[in-house]
Amino acid sequence: ESNLWNGAILWRAAAMYPDHAEAESWKERAHEFLINAVSVATDAEEEAIVAARPVRKRHVGANFFPNYALDHHGYLNVGYMVICLSNAAMLHFDMKRLGLPAPESLHHHQGDLWQVVRRLIFADGRLARIGGDSRVRYAYCQEYLLPSLLYAAERLGEEYADHLLVAQLELIRGEAEFNGDGSFYGRRLAELAGKNPYYYTRLESDRACALGMAIAYGSQLEGELAGVPAAARANGFEDSVAGAWCEPEHGAVLHRCSTRLAAFSWRAFGLAQGMCQPPDDGHLAEWAQNLGGLCRFAGDDGAIRGGQTQHRRLIGYHIDSFPGGFATCGQVMEGVGLSLDEGWRGAESALHQLAFVALPDGHTVIGLQRVTALGHRVYFLEIKGLHLNLPNDLYNGFERRLIVEGGEIALGSPTEEDGVLPLGSDWAHIDGRIGVVGLYGAEELSVDRCRMRRGGRFASLYVDEICFPARVGMESLDPGEVALDVGWAVLSEGSEAQTRDLEYIPIAAGEVRGAEVLGMDGRRYAVLAHCGEEAQEWSVGELSAGVWRQLAVEGSSDIPKSFLLEAGRVVVLVQAE
Repeated sequence: ESNLWNGAILWRAAAMYPDHAEAESWKERAHEFLINAVSVATDAEEEAIVAARPVRKRHVGANFFPNYALDHHGYLNVGYMVICLSNAAMLHFDMKRLGLPAPESLHHHQGDLWQVVRRLIFADGRLARIGGDSRVRYAYCQEYLLPSLLYAAERLGEEYADHLLVAQLELIRGEAEFNGDGSFYGRRLAELAGKNPYYYTRLESDRACALGMAIAYGSQLEGELAGVPAAARANGFEDSVAGAWCEPEHGAVLHRCSTRLAAFSWRAFGLAQGMCQPPDDGHLAEWAQNLGGLCRFAGDDGAIRGGQTQHRRLIGYHIDSFPGGFATCGQVMEGVGLSLDEGWRGAESALHQLAFVALPDGHTVIGLQRVTALGHRVYFLEIKGLHLNLPNDLYNGFERRLIVEGGEIALGSPTEEDGVLPLGSDWAHIDGRIGVVGLYGAEELSVDRCRMRRGGRFASLYVDEICFPARVGMESLDPGEVALDVGWAVLSEGSEAQTRDLEYIPIAAGEVRGAEVLGMDGRRYAVLAHCGEEAQEWSVGELSAGVWRQLAVEGSSDIPKSFLLEAGRVVVLVQAE
């Protein structure tokens, strides 16, 4: 990002003052900055000629991961991936308006980056921040998608840019009308305005600037942004972004289809964040440790003041991708660096093991969680399995409707009091779009509710938390005790009946946990996670009768009657038809 800024400033100066004695040196320095903006490791050997020199001659280092994930502020930051595109857009259109040439180096890898970013946009225009967000929801980096879309339309051949542009403008228009006072954020961020007027003013001006760029740059485009009718673009966009993406070094994986956006990021903001929801409704998404469970201890106030929390540490993870889905598992050390009044300090409190599997049925995600206290007595303040964040704010009309075993429950927002609402049901169907099923380990689903907005550091959304289970309040556990041992399923675009009648068989054998599940494609799957420290022999005879195959990167392969399950790994089997 800063390399883009510096390169753009230097180029502007050289282009506007070509007779200056240093103009040519400014241009060369600009090329160096721009080549090292969206840069990857392979650039070190890239012979392609850009601005009269091979890329490798100007390459200094990689700022992006090999598959164009970006670590910014200490986590997978989709927002700053967009910021990099927006900076390219600014220089591109400003030079065009002035009738001056843009540097060839400006566009280095921007097309490659865009091909990743476009998969991370909900069809309603909101960014799908699979790595989370440290700031304000629906703001800041989201704004800079506007100039990025115009740049993608003109320079990068994005035929669906106008569809996404109009969708985002509708989000902006909707909130402005809700405020009714001419502001962009006046009601939703009123508390922030009172506590931090400087930062609030910055957010208001960011949105104004981004809209100004959309007007100025959009007027430079000739004709329609795309050559197909708008209605066809709305439907075609989802087909164009379908498929898989993975950044193994960053611990991020995604699979998207018309019925489900499934993703998991180990190096997310706060660590370990998942997603399973329809790809056309960004209002169902709230990032913070979504589908990653939540453990909080005495000595942890829950705030993340830097790029990562000081109270969690990622130990390791593994990712397997297969056609139509993926499986990932890993471990997070919980309760790191705790400090209690009068001098007690604790280094490591509990081990959190998590498996997250997107089945290749286009709908279902299976989650398995186990939390074990370690070498000293620990004091939990919250233990939440599942932890599906459900925004409940102006974008959904301040109400969510859940169908559960006992009937319909309306969750109006804001709630009158904080507390945990037991649902009396191990399944729930949310707003006709998402199904949740507890597979084992708890008696019922619960909703943790809060009177105050709590989405993100600056508390910008009301959020209800669907948990399995939700235990809130001081709770002590001795070393070796298991605090949480649960399995759950989330169904994107599953019906009430499919949620209620989900066919599954829990699996618990020694240190192996999992479930057999009948997918929405009519195929039977088995998800097995080994939570122990040593490999364990597993017999297929423990599963339903039939021939089972293991899903792998190369496809399905037959397995013997028994096989060795590696410690700390998850395996996905499918029953042969």
